[in-house]
Amino acid sequence: MKERITQHWDGRAKAYDENVRQVIYSSRERHVWQDIFSEALGRSPLRILDVGTGPGIVSNLLSELGHEVTGIDASEGMLKTARSNSLALHNSMHLLQGDGERLPFASGSFDAVVNRYVLWTLPQPEKALAEWQRVLMPGGRLVIVDGTWFDQKSLTAWRQLWRRLSPLLIMLTEKRVPCYRELDRDIKENLWSCNVKRPDVDIQMLLNLGFEDVRVSYDLDRRLLFTLNYLKHGHSGRQFLITAIK
Repeated sequence: MKERITQHWDGRAKAYDENVRQVIYSSRERHVWQDIFSEALGRSPLRILDVGTGPGIVSNLLSELGHEVTGIDASEGMLKTARSNSLALHNSMHLLQGDGERLPFASGSFDAVVNRYVLWTLPQPEKALAEWQRVLMPGGRLVIVDGTWFDQKSLTAWRQLWRRLSPLLIMLTEKRVPCYRELDRDIKENLWSCNVKRPDVDIQMLLNLGFEDVRVSYDLDRRLLFTLNYLKHGHSGRQFLITAIK
């Protein structure tokens, strides 16, 4: 299943990059996300690992804030767009291909591990969280941004209408016809995040691993409310941010 998920993101790399470019190329949205991560991480320069960096959105945001950033992703297609974005924005970072559930780093290598919209895609979340814990130094911080993408209770009539209208906004602002390539149905049916209540399960996994000061915030949707990227894609589900200390 992991190989099929990687192939999915390889195939979506260019389109996904176009979808989310506003985060780093729009000053308003960039500053909102930088404030969110600064509040979660503090403002002192840190050694940060961005797991599942994709097109380098979070890596670029954190590099601009003065952090020493390493981005890792299983998809070479995504890394290609990440390198392109880092060059265009003149941001320094180390990018490499690798498995988020089996990291090629020594224990205690990083002050912080972050990821955005990644944990839901990993077949073995407990293994991934344990690896992220391993590469954190004692007292290091984990930051997870994700959402309730498959919670039918959050799929209100308003969100369904929003989803139908969002392609029009994409066509108007990006001058293209949006084409969504979703994960195969059989992958979704077997993916852990499609069958549990989140973030409750995430929190329990962190506590089971011995993480301390585990906190969750549901404030992201409000803060991103009038940013262009959120208006186009926020219908997918309710976002949350989890922080935890090793």
